Amino acid sequence: MRAQRSPGFTLLELMIAVAILAVLAALAAPSLSDFFDRHRVRAAADDVSSLISHARAESVKHDLPITIAMNGSGTAWCVGANEATPPTGGAPAGESAACDCTQDTQCMVAGIRQVVSSGEYRGVAIGALPSDFRFDNTLGAIVTTGGLLGSRQVTLTSPSGKYDVVVEVETLGQARSCTPSSRPAMSGMPQC
Repeated sequence: MRAQRSPGFTLLELMIAVAILAVLAALAAPSLSDFFDRHRVRAAADDVSSLISHARAESVKHDLPITIAMNGSGTAWCVGANEATPPTGGAPAGESAACDCTQDTQCMVAGIRQVVSSGEYRGVAIGALPSDFRFDNTLGAIVTTGGLLGSRQVTLTSPSGKYDVVVEVETLGQARSCTPSSRPAMSGMPQC
């Protein structure tokens, strides 16, 4: 009479499967780390670009000037939008002032706080910051806030330093993101 075999894995089969899984995980770890690196810098750039685009649209929608201010350096930075005081009693709207995006009570547009902060993107660093700029409430174009209209672009760098994304704002107020040609390309993002 033959002994009946019970279904299941032997200990040897289980150990081989675990060893194969460990080798595959070790091979996938570097590319997974690279994926998160790209994702963090891209998400930060997308949020900065979205904040700028939203501020421009709100400026035209509410017929109020809105100022974009950037603050900080390295991995401690923030970008905020601040709306001018609405007109009252037939008086014209006031000018929008730059806000301090590190303060919880500042950077308000339509009663909602509009800030993108580095705390949401651990390790993402910001390059040289442009001076504050303001959106015209009629066309959504950029107007000077005193002095010449300088550079309106900011570079965000991934935690490993391998990837950069540049967020630039054109004179007509449109924000776009791109990767510098000197850095590795990122899928779905144009090169500058």
